[in-house]
Amino acid sequence: MKYELRPLLLILLVFAASCSDRIKYLDNDYPGLTPKKYSEGIINIEGRFQQNLTMSPDGKEYLFTTTDSELWRYESILRVRYQGNEAVIDTPQFVTDFNYENQWFIGEPMIAPDNQHLFFIADYPPDLWTSKRADDGDWSNPVKLDSLSTEIEDWYPTFSKNNTLYFTTGTVYRSEQENGAYLSKTKVESSFNQKDTRDACISPNEDYMIFTAEDSSGFGKSDLYISFKDSYGNWSEPKNLGNEINTEYREFAPYISPDERFLFFSRRDRWQNAEFSDIYWVSLEVIEKFRPGSE
Repeated sequence: MKYELRPLLLILLVFAASCSDRIKYLDNDYPGLTPKKYSEGIINIEGRFQQNLTMSPDGKEYLFTTTDSELWRYESILRVRYQGNEAVIDTPQFVTDFNYENQWFIGEPMIAPDNQHLFFIADYPPDLWTSKRADDGDWSNPVKLDSLSTEIEDWYPTFSKNNTLYFTTGTVYRSEQENGAYLSKTKVESSFNQKDTRDACISPNEDYMIFTAEDSSGFGKSDLYISFKDSYGNWSEPKNLGNEINTEYREFAPYISPDERFLFFSRRDRWQNAEFSDIYWVSLEVIEKFRPGSE
């Protein structure tokens, strides 16, 4: 009898371990293939403009950008952290110090997979900045990534699971970590890099990328597109994610949850004098029908 129970015990242990590894989301009403606003009352608050979500790998810390109706006039970063079972919202100290008297444009935070580094954009034209996690668990004073700065606008840092950094300038760039630092960048060679590509979010395994682009054949003012990379390193022609995701408004700022269960993105009616700007989530299964060979 003892021998017969071992397989069942092993299954239960594996199941318990997998459950304990799951992210504690701020919203228990999980979406299917239809996008929903994420965590209304905490992340999404009516009358406040929010976009660009990122989270720590364990889901215990969230950062996102807040704006006003005139997008480029003011941006800042808010944080949500768990204290026990309660989600508490605050402004990180480095943002308060860095954004003294709102002199800086600061936003688009991205927590690296190692959970020890935070990247974001600041200043205008924007550049990439980084902050290390301090001994107390908070974020240290940020430093500018001069090694990657371009002469134009640098936007939207994202990471693969091995800490390879991607960012956009209208063109997508890639930078591999070298001895813990980002020293050089290369342009991603693909057809989608021939046009104005924004908010490029790389998948954990670097096998697909979701990004924002404006195209006359799209559904609205800007849409989300996806491109897959094959075993030879070639990127497929991008596909519009369709009207399940895209609307007559602007969809942008895609973000893949660390457990690859959900796609987060932002939706705004327009850049200037907007009426709303909110963060949505949807099951990542929504991309599967666009994968090459799935037709």
